Amino acid sequence: MMQVGWMGIAVFLLSVFVWAQQPAPSPVPPKDRFYLPVRFRIATVVKIDPGAGLLTVKETVHGGGRERTYAVTKESKVMKDGKDAKLDAFKEGEAVLITATRRRVQRHPVLGSVADPVTFCSFLLYPTLQGTVKSFDPGKLTLLLTAADGKEHTLSLPGRGICCYAGGKGHQGKAGVWKGGESVVVVLSGPERARAVFDQDSWKVYGEAEWAAIKARRERRTQQVRPPAAGEGK
Repeated sequence: MMQVGWMGIAVFLLSVFVWAQQPAPSPVPPKDRFYLPVRFRIATVVKIDPGAGLLTVKETVHGGGRERTYAVTKESKVMKDGKDAKLDAFKEGEAVLITATRRRVQRHPVLGSVADPVTFCSFLLYPTLQGTVKSFDPGKLTLLLTAADGKEHTLSLPGRGICCYAGGKGHQGKAGVWKGGESVVVVLSGPERARAVFDQDSWKVYGEAEWAAIKARRERRTQQVRPPAAGEGK
C-alpha cells in the first residue's frame, strides 16, 4: 500500500516537472496590438504665465469645472493650428485639450501636452508617423511609406469609411488618392496599421472629423446619465 502511494507521488512530481519544461504561451505579436487614444481633458484657458512656465485652465468635469495650474517644461508638447507653438500662442477663454504627467514641479503637475481640439485630434490623440508615400496599392489597401528617418514601413489601411485625406477632402482608401511622392502624416491604429493618412492641406479636415465624433460620443453618454426632467416620461 505504501509502495503504491509513493508511486503516485512520483508520477505527480514527474508530471509537474514535464509541465514546467513546456515553453510559455507565445505572447501576442506586436503587430496585432491596437493603439488606444490617449486620455485627455477638455479645458478652457484661464491664465497663461510664459515667464514662469505655468498654464492655468478650467477643466470640464461632469458638466462642472475646476481650475488647475500646470507646469510647462521642455518635455511638454505645445501645438496650435497644426504646428508646434509656444505657450503664449494661446489666449484666455480658448478651448484646449490637455494631458498631464505624474511628475510635479513646485507642487504643480507637469503638463504632458496641450493643443486646440482639432490639432490635438490630428497629431496627439494617436501615435503618428511622418514620411513620404513611396507607393500605394488601392486594391490591397497597402501603403509603402518612407519615414523621416529613412526607414520604410508597409501599412494597411481600413477597408471601410473615409481614411485618406488629400487636397482638403476625405476619401475612401480604394479611391487611390496617393500616387507616390506626397508628404503625409499617418495616424496609427497599430504597429503596421493606419487609422488615417492626411497631407498638409488636409490635417484640419481629419481633425475636425475626429473632434466631431468625440463630441457626439460625449453627448450620447451625457444623455444616458442625465436625470429625467420634471414630468418627463409620464
